Amino acid sequence: MLSFRSLFAAAWMGIQHDLAWTTPAASLLLDVVAPFASIMTVSIIYWFGASHGTTPFDPARLAYILVGATLYAHVAAYAWVPTAAIAEGKNLGVFPHIYITSRSTALYLAGRALSSFAISTTTSMLALCFAYFAVGGFLHEPVPLMITPLSVVLLAVALLVNIPGALGLGYLLGAYSLYASKFEWSLPGYVAGLLMIFSGAIFPTSTLPWPLSVAAAGLPFTQFIAAARDAVIAPGNLGGYGPSLLYCLAGGVIMLAAFLVVYLSAEKRARRDGVLDRRLA
Repeated sequence: MLSFRSLFAAAWMGIQHDLAWTTPAASLLLDVVAPFASIMTVSIIYWFGASHGTTPFDPARLAYILVGATLYAHVAAYAWVPTAAIAEGKNLGVFPHIYITSRSTALYLAGRALSSFAISTTTSMLALCFAYFAVGGFLHEPVPLMITPLSVVLLAVALLVNIPGALGLGYLLGAYSLYASKFEWSLPGYVAGLLMIFSGAIFPTSTLPWPLSVAAAGLPFTQFIAAARDAVIAPGNLGGYGPSLLYCLAGGVIMLAAFLVVYLSAEKRARRDGVLDRRLA
């Protein structure tokens, strides 16, 4: 019970940290700007390339890109929160005050990630709605997304199943951030760039050369995006939804277990070396 209470307290702290600087509604709307801009950017790039290239414009491909860009932005928004939370703790000198007991940092980072997940889910879905109408109006082409009660439920399940993998990635980056003093802010950006390529967010992983295509297809994030596309682009054909969801869950649990061990080992050494008790620039 104490662990769940600690997790809830950390999540509530994350909500206050991310939304309390202004009114929550205004903060959420402002947080929609970044994912909306990224979705519109890749959509317009595809439209421009198709209009001036040899491949004709395909609304189904536009829907593919629209959903992929939205979900990539969603994962990128909360998977990097552990890194930011650790950097804040070091730079502001709050480690001795928050990270008191053994392994308490793991619970705190999980709570911060879950609060960011809730915020990111809200903002990314709003961004998708805005982009759906904006792209359709700009291109004068209806985007073939099928939004039904069933597709919404299936998408929600996919979002939840992806949490273990994203949290595991957060723990891995957090293990690095415990000791880093200059590049902890930039590393998530590098990883985000790789994830955009290897998660199938913009183009199918099958277009990558072997064996990169095989490795990319095995990532839980790739399977998560594939399942979400099955839910909202082709809800009448869900043959791939279940397997993608199972692969996402299995891969995510493996990542979470492995990278949590890495993080706890790094935390133990950081405590022994006194890293958690001193302020780093």
